[in-house]
Amino acid sequence: MTSATTTASTLVVIPAFGSPELTDAVVRDLCRDGSDLDPAVRIVVVDNAGDYVLPQGRISVYRPGSNLRWIGATNWALQTSSREGHSVCVVLNNDVRLSPGFLDALLAPFKAADDIALAAACYDDFWLHQRAHTIPRAADEYVPRDVLRDVDFCDGTAIAFAVPSVVELGGLDEVTFSRHGYGADIDLAIRVRAAGLRCVVTEGAYVSHLRRQTMNRTGQTSEGNRAEILDGLNAKWGDRWRADVGLAPGSFPAHNTGSGASWYLNPPTW
Repeated sequence: MTSATTTASTLVVIPAFGSPELTDAVVRDLCRDGSDLDPAVRIVVVDNAGDYVLPQGRISVYRPGSNLRWIGATNWALQTSSREGHSVCVVLNNDVRLSPGFLDALLAPFKAADDIALAAACYDDFWLHQRAHTIPRAADEYVPRDVLRDVDFCDGTAIAFAVPSVVELGGLDEVTFSRHGYGADIDLAIRVRAAGLRCVVTEGAYVSHLRRQTMNRTGQTSEGNRAEILDGLNAKWGDRWRADVGLAPGSFPAHNTGSGASWYLNPPTW
């Protein structure tokens, strides 16, 4: 069960669109740790498809009646957190698996510092600044490390928001990133850091990311997502946004060519 040290009132939201077996797995991971029993934590599945049946746990299901998409579900989470008085809001893709003790570890940075606006788990996906030091065979085999990385932006795959700070900054920009929300996490990080706040990745929490599960179900394409990122960020920030987040001029090439290291001005090493 989750330790009694979790003091921040937290809303955890899992946006889902179909693929109930994936959502079930995330729910099981949270229940494994007893996070659903923690009185300081509320967990909600945002059921964008309207057909999800909760398998277990003290968890709510919210059916908005239409597909809010990732960005809409995340803004719903932030607005709900603000209205209900939660200090931290966590948003998890439904196509992830969580390391043991995940939620406590993800929340720990907010207890240690008051200038953190965004915190993300490390993972096994593309962004090198967020990759785990050692990738386990499965999330439940991950060995946590007491390491906190200051980063230029956090991937939205498994992310926590300091609610007052992020709400004051306007949350995610649904007007500019109107399709799914690709690029909105980078845009928010630029605004967070311009406000003198921090983005961090903790090696205490880890997710394995199955990737493309919702994309495939909803007919999204990699090139369409790339266009949403580039069109949105170019419109808001002009030519300087890549440098603002430590990325090279050639990042986001067509058809996702190039290595991860080639996308950075200075490839991170951990």
